[in-house]
Amino acid sequence: MKRALGILLCAAALGQSPAPQNASEPDLAALEQAAQKRYAEWESLAKDLSERMARILPCDPRYAAGITEVSRASEARLAALAEYIRGASVKALAETAAAKILLNAEERRAVEAALERADAGQEQTAVDTQSDALAQSIRQRPSLEDAQKVLEQIAAMTRQRAAAAEQQAGSQDAAVVLLRDLVTKFDARDAALRDESVAFEAERGRWNGYYAARLARAQTECSITQVAPSPSKSPARPRGKR
Repeated sequence: MKRALGILLCAAALGQSPAPQNASEPDLAALEQAAQKRYAEWESLAKDLSERMARILPCDPRYAAGITEVSRASEARLAALAEYIRGASVKALAETAAAKILLNAEERRAVEAALERADAGQEQTAVDTQSDALAQSIRQRPSLEDAQKVLEQIAAMTRQRAAAAEQQAGSQDAAVVLLRDLVTKFDARDAALRDESVAFEAERGRWNGYYAARLARAQTECSITQVAPSPSKSPARPRGKR
């Protein structure tokens, strides 16, 4: 049981915040404290159960009461841990959904940034081509020098736009990579929580069966010890003289 609680604590820590963000979000810290408290209560009762039962006869009402007390404590700690598991799963799924929404938005921005980068690159290529052509023409027509200065200013602005578009596209691509990695980790965490939940329910059934079996055995032992010995046949009376 400590293993189950520890795994869930580590899994939930990937995205756990110190306190709930809204009223509907589970308070994992409170659920964890409740689970640990119920575990301590059960452990305190269960650790010397066999020793206490050894000093009590099976038919003594205290025998069944002792087993029932520990069984109820066990179910209480299992119920508390089940609440923690449900809370961790709810919180984890909400975080995964939010991460996927953010990833979709960043992927759209990355596409837009890539288009902007391509458009700026094409514009810069066109301006550079015009600048080269104009430079050839100035040799024959010096009056085009003013036009060349204007075109150089346009080329400088185009290069700035292309550099900004390249930087923005690179940043968007990096953000998408990071978010995809985060979503992958969150998906793996959610799968681990589902597996742990299934394993926990199986363990819960085994514990309940264990205490039910102990109580049934006590009742059987009591019924055996309560069976009265079979009455022996009375000796035949000697026949009297007539």
